[in-house]
Amino acid sequence: MTIAIIGAGLSGTLTAIHLLKNAASGTTIYLIEPDRYRMHRGVAYSSQLPFQPLNVPASAMSLFADEPLDFFNWLTEHAYLYKRQISLPVRATDFIPRTVFGDYLKARLQEAEAGAAQGVSFVRVYEEALSVSRQGRGFVVSCSNQCTLSANKVVLAVGNFPPAPLPIPNKSFYKSQRYVASPWSAKGLSGLQQQDPLLLIGSSLTMVDLVGSLQAQGHRGKVYVVSRHGLLPQPFDVSTRPYPNLAIPAVAYSSALSLFRFIREEIKRAEAEGYTWRSVMDALRDDIPVLWQTLPLKEKKTFLRHIRPYWEVHPHRMPASSAGLLQELQEKGQLEVIATAVVDMHETENGARVTIRRRHHKATEEIEVGRVINCTGPQCDYTQVKAPLVQQLLADGMAQPDMLYLGLKTTPGGKLIDTEGKPVRGLFTLGPPRKGMLYESTALREIRQQAKALAYRLIRKGKATLEIAEKS
Repeated sequence: MTIAIIGAGLSGTLTAIHLLKNAASGTTIYLIEPDRYRMHRGVAYSSQLPFQPLNVPASAMSLFADEPLDFFNWLTEHAYLYKRQISLPVRATDFIPRTVFGDYLKARLQEAEAGAAQGVSFVRVYEEALSVSRQGRGFVVSCSNQCTLSANKVVLAVGNFPPAPLPIPNKSFYKSQRYVASPWSAKGLSGLQQQDPLLLIGSSLTMVDLVGSLQAQGHRGKVYVVSRHGLLPQPFDVSTRPYPNLAIPAVAYSSALSLFRFIREEIKRAEAEGYTWRSVMDALRDDIPVLWQTLPLKEKKTFLRHIRPYWEVHPHRMPASSAGLLQELQEKGQLEVIATAVVDMHETENGARVTIRRRHHKATEEIEVGRVINCTGPQCDYTQVKAPLVQQLLADGMAQPDMLYLGLKTTPGGKLIDTEGKPVRGLFTLGPPRKGMLYESTALREIRQQAKALAYRLIRKGKATLEIAEKS
């Protein structure tokens, strides 16, 4: 059997790890990634930004749900290698730089490769996958450099795509050197003068990392953060106690409003017992896929339109130290967070002029900055993704976006559904492309479950594990 995994970030690498641990002799695994530095790391853990900590502590970053302290134990053993990046002795509650986690991910893959059964072949392919086409009961993966690979099964582990540009009238601005389309590169901050004002579109965790990186490299200019609601991620609290009493009533599955009301009432009950809202949100996390799939389509749209901005800042939190930094900069007047709409953007002789309209205001105003960086979050509408592979799969009818344009349409087990509504035999995905079905499908907590279940499904390791995969 031959399995081709397209993408070597967290999703693809972790799938490869489980395959290597469980595959039998005669299995060949291709891991396809054009960027050598991103092999085994992807975008998230290969960043060159000077400040980019994980968003959860070391004790919660294991690649394996059944070995919850695996990352922390690995980190403790190898901490001497990172004296300049972490404080020693390392603690379970520390927020570790993402590049260090990337080293851990790579190390566990190398161990799985070394321990694979005899006759299992693992091949790294440093090319871009351009298309996947059916060949008999299998596939041909065509890559750059005229490279082609035959595979019985294919996994799309494509991760996140760069943010979409805002729909402004002056679209020529997006060709300007004053605009940075992808926030995940150190190049976006290079060449800035210390006093240059900067505008960040979006108030996500990516924005938090960029502000921290600006401070780390000595930037002293004004930073404007603009988003529709002006909401910042909530700070992580390492002292949060697990909440054991969560019981979701049937009514919560019926509408977005009912779900919202249930969560608010549950938080009140939890707080009366000495817990916090964080305890409730963490306890709810594993139920989100079922809740999301049960909600009627109309209610999902209501959630996305009215509740999502307030929801997102609660489960996806920033380290308390990052929250402290943002508060300090706001108090000094160096950082301003504005709830606003971006009306238009133009390049000027010395930078960029951004026209905004503050929330609940009719009049517009202008901000002069040296650079604009898009931090609005990954592009989820696959019809707008420019990657050749995505365009080919959609054009050939082998994939279709989900009805909410959050990802790709899949079966419960991660198999892609074609434009005729039929599962594509042997073609799977995991992680961000499954957001439309699972909603929460971008963090380690969800991806590690999906990767294990998918690997078992690919090699058909027993009936029980197949049932697990189908539910994932």
